[in-house]
Order: sequence, then C-alpha cells, then structure tokens
Amino acid sequence: MQIKIYLSSFSFDILAEYRNMFKDAEINILLSYGTTSSDYYSMIEKNRGMINSLILDSGAFSLNNIEGSNGKPISIDGFIAYCKTFQERFDFIFNFDEDFHLDGFEKNYKNQKKIEAAGIKVVPVVHDYIGEEVAELDEYLKSYDLISLGFSKHKNDKQKLAAAVLKIKQANKKVHLLGVSAYNRLKNLPVDYSDSSNWAQGQIFGFMYYWNAKNTPNDPELTLRFKDFEPNKATGIKHLDGSPYFDEIIEYLKNELGISYQNLYGQNATFYRQLVNTHYFVKLQDRVREAHIANGFDTLYP
Repeated sequence: MQIKIYLSSFSFDILAEYRNMFKDAEINILLSYGTTSSDYYSMIEKNRGMINSLILDSGAFSLNNIEGSNGKPISIDGFIAYCKTFQERFDFIFNFDEDFHLDGFEKNYKNQKKIEAAGIKVVPVVHDYIGEEVAELDEYLKSYDLISLGFSKHKNDKQKLAAAVLKIKQANKKVHLLGVSAYNRLKNLPVDYSDSSNWAQGQIFGFMYYWNAKNTPNDPELTLRFKDFEPNKATGIKHLDGSPYFDEIIEYLKNELGISYQNLYGQNATFYRQLVNTHYFVKLQDRVREAHIANGFDTLYP
C-alpha cells in the first residue's frame, strides 16, 4: 500500500505554479462540492492531466459548519446533478453524509442509496466508528471496498480510531481518513488515503509548516506563525522570525523552492506562503509512505 494525501479544495494558480516548479511531483487533490469555485472547472476539465488523482467530497462538512460555499445552501439533488456531469473525472466520490451524529446512519445510508440509484458510485462515510449507536461500519464492510472515516467524536480517541482502521484493513478493504494529515497520527495507521486543507488554512491563520526531523526527530512537524499574525498563546506556536531554526528554514526555502524571506511578506505573500505549505504536504506523503514501509504495512496490506 502507498498512502495518498489529498490537498483539499485546491486552487488552480497554485497547482499550475507548483507543477511548473516540480514537473514530476505527485499531486493529489480533493475538491468539495460545498466550496465550488471557478477554479474547479479548470482543474476538472481543462487541466485534469496536471493532477495525479482527483476525488470529490460532497461538502457535508461545509453544510454542517458554514452552510455551503459563500453562504449558499447545498443539497443532495444539486450534488447528484454535479456528479452526473463530472463523475468520470474523479477517481472516487464521497457520500452526501449530511448527518454527523453517531445515530445519523439511517439518514446517510438513505442518501447513499439515492445517489447510487442515480447511477453514481459513492464511498460511504462512517461517523460511529465503534457501533455505539448502530453497527454502520459492519454494514458497509459487507458491500464496499473503500470506506471513509469522517467527522466523529471517536476520531480524537487514538485507540478507537486505530481499531476502526484495522477492522477495515483486516477485511481486505481500503480506508480514507477524512481531514487528518498530522505525521505522528498517520505514520502508525495503515490508511490508504487521507486529506488536508492545511496547505491553505495554514496561510489563512498565519501558519507555516516545516519538516524539522533533523532537530526534533520525535516531533518532526514544526508549525510557525508569520509575523503579521499574533502568536498563538494557547498552543505556544511562535513566529518564524523568532525561531532558533530561522536561518536553516530560510536557506531551505531558497534552495528547495527559490522563495525568499521577502517573498513571504511581499505583494504576493499569500501565493508564496501557499506554495511553501503545498510543498510541505506533497513531501509529507513521501515521509508517511516511508514510515508505513518501516512498519511493514506494504506487506501486511499490499
């Protein structure tokens, strides 16, 4: 097995520039129906060849948190229409799992069957990992080769999450872990797919990601803030400029990406910051794959 880490709700300008910089890079992208933009058509139709793997999320997270893109409501019927138009461009599509509660199986399963009746193959999304309310994971394992573990109060319980992942893998099925990209969470879980919006969220909230394994091997993911954002007192995340690794990081940016300190704070700062974080997560995929091989997952779950 070789995990794929998908970059969520990507933008075409970053895709085009990153592909220009790293022509052979493996770029996997998740688009969300809940945050559709004008970039999507360009990636889905005109420039699909620039993307290694492309998948579609229903936007259920947006429905539950921000009521759709730009405040516009989304619906299962709209999602079905969208899928009918573009489904051939996607490697797989997630169910319209609009009920995130542990007892939401009935509603989500009904949506699953409605979408499938429209001729669209979709991946089920589990919210009750342990069968606390209903044995939804057992139900999906009967009929589906790929199962996604979505939003759940169980997700932050490492033992319950690991048990759900192993149950899927031991049934010789594949698993997608939605919204998880932390190295120390992924390295010991034999997941086939995961996704992250942190390439963009990091910039929005002023975060920059740096692989710091040389200095802190047990905690290799270093998160820093740009100086135009306040330090995060709750988490202790410090500014890039005050980091003891500042010179090392600036040298890395120059040699690896051709990006200068001035680029990070200039007129196109957002663009350059997103490139920096995109590169981090593209490379993170390789690092998690190496950890999975070291754990023997490539032979346990080929």
